[in-house]
Amino acid sequence: MLVFFENMTEIKNMRQIFSLLILIGIFILSGSVLSKDLSGIYKEYVVQDFETEVFGEENVKAKLGPDFSPEVRISTVFRTPERESEKSLYVELSAEKNQSFQILFKKPWSSKEFVKEFKFHVYANDGGGSLFVLVRDSSLDQKKILLTHFNFSGWKVLSLDITRKVRQDDLVTHQNSELVFLGFLYEAPFERKRGTREVFVIDDILAKTRPKYLLFPGEKALVK
Repeated sequence: MLVFFENMTEIKNMRQIFSLLILIGIFILSGSVLSKDLSGIYKEYVVQDFETEVFGEENVKAKLGPDFSPEVRISTVFRTPERESEKSLYVELSAEKNQSFQILFKKPWSSKEFVKEFKFHVYANDGGGSLFVLVRDSSLDQKKILLTHFNFSGWKVLSLDITRKVRQDDLVTHQNSELVFLGFLYEAPFERKRGTREVFVIDDILAKTRPKYLLFPGEKALVK
């Protein structure tokens, strides 16, 4: 009788394990299918590759005047190794010109689609400053979003998910609203050693977008 009870317990445990394995398998399969469906709806666009536009002091907005402005120019020497690139945006500032400033696009990039993220190819020399992205969302407010602190040396590919950082829904008074990429804000460190300089370079900027108010395959809910 005891043997029969042990066998029944083993059978029950085996059934539970088998059911758990089935549930795990279904979860993995459904997750892979869903990710495949979602990945297909996004498209990638070039926001700025710095190949044709001219950048210089006219793109810089600072409080301390031109004598303290950084060097901003197009470079053909610093280029991201991740993509085929001929030019990039080169920025250099010395300890004597340590100040915060904006770099604004003459022709800001905009999109009426839902922007999930931006991707940046950035070079730094561990200068200690911080770089923010400046955008205007559907609320018509200008937002600054932290991209990175320059506490690294060399090239990096930085992804910035803005899904929860800006408002992109079409408000009643702003039909067909758009997200506008205005430029960058550089914030200088509190102090910098005399004689040092900070260099950072921005190369290709990409955006991942999808249509707004999309009905995903197999879903009954409307997604903004």
